[in-house]
Amino acid sequence: MLTHLDPNNQPNMVDISHKDNTYRQASARGEVQLPVEMKPYLQGEDLILKKGPVIQTAIIAGTMAVKKTADLIPFCHSLPLQSCKFTINIDEKLCVTIECEVKTTYKTGVEMEALCGVSVAALTIYDMCKSVSSNIVIKNTQLLSKMGGKSALPLHGLVLTGGKSQRMQRDKALIDYHNQPHGEFLYHLLGNFCEKVFISARQQQWQNSNLASFPTLVDEGESHGPFSGIITALRSNPHVNWLIVACDLAYLQPDIIANLVNHHRQDVVATCYKNTEKGFPEALCGIYTPRALDLFTRAEKAQIYCPVKVLQMGNCQLISPQRPSDIANINTPEEYQQVMNYEL
Repeated sequence: MLTHLDPNNQPNMVDISHKDNTYRQASARGEVQLPVEMKPYLQGEDLILKKGPVIQTAIIAGTMAVKKTADLIPFCHSLPLQSCKFTINIDEKLCVTIECEVKTTYKTGVEMEALCGVSVAALTIYDMCKSVSSNIVIKNTQLLSKMGGKSALPLHGLVLTGGKSQRMQRDKALIDYHNQPHGEFLYHLLGNFCEKVFISARQQQWQNSNLASFPTLVDEGESHGPFSGIITALRSNPHVNWLIVACDLAYLQPDIIANLVNHHRQDVVATCYKNTEKGFPEALCGIYTPRALDLFTRAEKAQIYCPVKVLQMGNCQLISPQRPSDIANINTPEEYQQVMNYEL
């Protein structure tokens, strides 16, 4: 049955009054292929015409369209928007890529808002450039990702504690940074964002310890460090997203995890923080989608057990930490002392 028709086949807006307000996010993308005649107008990252800066104008128009979606699409609900962000880039072939991310906390999703924003931004680029040439193609408009609501994949959490802590000379998951073992702190931290949270460990690793009572995923087969914990989680439930963090991330706080969740994309293998010095994905602080299982399975067959190298084989969304220390690994007694001298 079509949801926009009532029992008498008359059009109506879907009743969402029974739904709860939940966090929702959607991202959309579109492309505008410009002709070579536009190249002389390219200045830096924008196109400058007599009508004005094309990209800046497109962002303004797209943002206005996002806010007006309910006025343009007959049965869209009006909803409160908490964020609308555009990213527009022009490559060397004059292909303009437009991405729009919209967020809300409400009863219904924002995918139409994201798609509407991309579409109007593309039309604005067309309108401003058509005086130079009408040989312009708008293409590949699509929804990239959608989070929240009934259709979203559940988010499960995993705290990696299976390492042997040889450099630290004691179990890193039991170190007290916040008046409790750090593995326990991270377990409860992820619990603020995840439906379920697990501790990753070797067989009987935490027997008779403070972590013995926590739900545990035991590494399968021969231990290959964090790789084993990650692939065990992906195999244990391949139909959820996994928020995975290492127990040696001493500086983790709710805002760091929230930033990761807010930037998560469903269309990639993983969303991770980016190493501030070398730019590689910080594999032990990220959200893994079901796409990651195939990648890690292929890596296992090729005997590639470094999670960073595995993620570099796939398509990842990388975000920059606000502070380099946010994702710093604490592996030695000297680094531990630095943490204790820092006010967490």
